[in-house]
Amino acid sequence: MASFIFFGGNMEPLKTVVFVDGNNFKNNLQAFHFYSRNQNSKWHNRYYALDEKHFNWRSFFENVLKKYKGSTGYDYRLIRVYWYSAASIRPFEPFDYLIQNALDECHKKYPEMTAQQILQCAEDWYKKEKGYFEIAKERIYRFIQRSYGFIEFKYTGEYVVKPFEVYNIEKNADGTFFYQGKKEGEKGVDVGIAVDTIAKITNYDVAILVSGDADFIPVVYHLKDALKYVYQFSIAQGIPPRIKYLSPFLKDVVDVFQYFDELELLRNYINRSTVPRDILESIDRRIGQLSSTTIPP
Repeated sequence: MASFIFFGGNMEPLKTVVFVDGNNFKNNLQAFHFYSRNQNSKWHNRYYALDEKHFNWRSFFENVLKKYKGSTGYDYRLIRVYWYSAASIRPFEPFDYLIQNALDECHKKYPEMTAQQILQCAEDWYKKEKGYFEIAKERIYRFIQRSYGFIEFKYTGEYVVKPFEVYNIEKNADGTFFYQGKKEGEKGVDVGIAVDTIAKITNYDVAILVSGDADFIPVVYHLKDALKYVYQFSIAQGIPPRIKYLSPFLKDVVDVFQYFDELELLRNYINRSTVPRDILESIDRRIGQLSSTTIPP
């Protein structure tokens, strides 16, 4: 971590730009998941995961800057938050060899499956994933950008799914199959972020990376060589001293690392109107546990 020393009189607030690795951050947010104790709730036997739509991003980023002011003594002026996501999803490609590979895998458990069933299962799963991808882009991200004028979503790279690589296969009571392919994640988004941090280098004093991707290490060193401050921000599970940082891999190479712990995140930044009531009860129970002196493992 850098040592911050003031020379001379008052300084203007440092111009600050935040670069959010959307897929990495979403995975971190979804590490916080809850279920309902209400047996009549559809969330009783399965987890409800938090994601981008569940948070008040204005207060979130305002307090990110306050965190850094507390640790450095500098004032910061937020110029923009750039939030990066994949521009497209990999197309569905039902090549014969892929179908056969999936069939061979499924035959280990269900030898009665046919190539046509595999094809249909993979196509149905792909259509669902494509639907989720398009809903996030067309509804959630656009809503966030309209609601928070300082956030701009940028689209680059590709969301890679592999419908014919079998992640899970189960037989339903009616004889149909529950099938899941593999989600490999976003590819090429980190390149877009790296290009933008360098292209915009004359327009900011501080770059804050909301990502823990080790691929950004060369970018961090490049920006530091250009005499820019480079910070990382993360979120964490638990509270000190029992804490688990999510995506901490850049923390030892940036100038300053800061985070919200689980109690800060859940207590201060949830947009409660976006969360089902029975899940809110579960979140409040967790807040109560974290606020107590005894924190469950």
